[in-house]
Amino acid sequence: MVDALCRARVWLKSDGYLIDLRPADPIPEVVVGSTEQSHAVGVLNVEVERHQRHAAADRALATVLERQLFVLEGAREFMFPRYADTAHELRDYIASKWKETRMDETTCRQAAEALSVQPGARLWLRERVAIRRLRPHDTVHNVVASGGFMLRF
Repeated sequence: MVDALCRARVWLKSDGYLIDLRPADPIPEVVVGSTEQSHAVGVLNVEVERHQRHAAADRALATVLERQLFVLEGAREFMFPRYADTAHELRDYIASKWKETRMDETTCRQAAEALSVQPGARLWLRERVAIRRLRPHDTVHNVVASGGFMLRF
């Protein structure tokens, strides 16, 4: 991932920015309720690979910042919802779109039950997402070892 960020730096225009947009937490919540009142009915089961991928992305970002290849100009977190009409629809969506994440039967059942006792309630997946704005560091002659060879910037 560090190599990919190094390559991206080379491809940017001189006044360009790199946007890092990805989940801030690898474990989204399953939520039922309304805009006034909602509660989590469970979380998704996330395999080790997803945790490892998120940790690797965090380490790669920290590495390029430490090497002063990029400057972090801003960062924000926000909640990103994905709505579904039924618990089974949400479970099937997750199974079809995410390789390493599943909604277990207990969470699916709890979501369906919560929906049935709350008229007008909505079901959604609440994911915390981070967005970062990075600009290439002003230093133009950084030399970075990557994969056994040297990259010159």
